[in-house]
Amino acid sequence: MSSALLNSKDIKAQASRLGFVACGLAKAEPVADDVAALFHHWLELDYCGEMDYMRRNVDMRLHPDLLVPGVRTIVSLAMNFMPGNRQPAISLYAQGQDYHDVMRGRMRQLMEDMKLEGRCFVDTAPVLERYWAWKSGIGIITEEGGFVSIPGYGPTVFLGELFLLTEADHYDSPIASPPQGRMGGGVCPALTPEGLDARRCISYQTIEHRGPLPEEIRLKRTFYGCDRCLRATPQFAEAQPTDEPAFQPSEALLKMTPEDWQGLTEEQYRELFRGSAVKRAKYDGLKRNIDRWLEE
Repeated sequence: MSSALLNSKDIKAQASRLGFVACGLAKAEPVADDVAALFHHWLELDYCGEMDYMRRNVDMRLHPDLLVPGVRTIVSLAMNFMPGNRQPAISLYAQGQDYHDVMRGRMRQLMEDMKLEGRCFVDTAPVLERYWAWKSGIGIITEEGGFVSIPGYGPTVFLGELFLLTEADHYDSPIASPPQGRMGGGVCPALTPEGLDARRCISYQTIEHRGPLPEEIRLKRTFYGCDRCLRATPQFAEAQPTDEPAFQPSEALLKMTPEDWQGLTEEQYRELFRGSAVKRAKYDGLKRNIDRWLEE
């Protein structure tokens, strides 16, 4: 490992050239005690539903050096995903290509360009992404839904992290303190003062949940994901269309009508969602969602 300090201005400049709308640096250290306590309480309430991976590797999630031994700096990065056009039946974030692949590719390029040692993560490891985004000063955490909102872009952003083995010459500070609770305010019953209850969340039920949808889950606007809480945040007014081609919907997706969705075959599903995050729901899960959506 090089003894040279990571130049914070250089990495931010290169991140911008690669299409990231925000880049911030935080010293790698254990997650703050109050945040750790809230996370433990959230798990105790069983708010993660069937997402058992949230219950695993809790120590790694709270202690970065257990995930990446020798980590010194955590770089938080954001990309704007707000599409210029959209298929109304699909959540905003899933209109284009799978963000895991797009962001991971750019982050690896950033590490290669800067000759950095460490690892990159995009929603696939035990990392408290929103905490580190806040800690690194790239955005605030909203009261409605607990989204990370980036000044000038709002909450329509994907997050990723670099766990680097190098100290930085400068670390950023949070913009503002996080809200003490998560209040639904009538927006969605899944939002509680203790956090998001995934079991009552349309996004969770239509993407992560396997098996029949609970009867009380009503799909009105979308059958994959839900933007209700996102749109309810005041910061959503800052959202602007991304210029990233990878996050734009295809013409084929834009043309889909309720009648087309009703007759969707598995072959059409594979073609329409090749390289898309929507494939996480699998064909049977998507058809389950579509059937419920059409009933309403």
